[in-house]
Amino acid sequence: MKIVTVRQMTLAALVVLPFAAHATGTCTNEPKAKWMKERDVTTQFEKEGYQVKRIKAEGTCYEVYALDKIAKRHEMVVDPIDGKPVKEEANE
Repeated sequence: MKIVTVRQMTLAALVVLPFAAHATGTCTNEPKAKWMKERDVTTQFEKEGYQVKRIKAEGTCYEVYALDKIAKRHEMVVDPIDGKPVKEEANE
């Protein structure tokens, strides 16, 4: 059985927390009425070769969970006005 040390937990928190904080940070100051529709953001990512699994509004951003062409998972924080990623994390 593997024992997780306090040092390992601290390191994991330092890696994860900045991304989580950014997701709930400010992507835009525009009202939701001006945001792109979720289906339009999905279409935009599909045109780039992603298979979108989930998209959700989080604070003033969208979070997009998708697979790329080689089935690598991506978690992206997206500006809801232009649909462009402001932060991306790829997982194996």
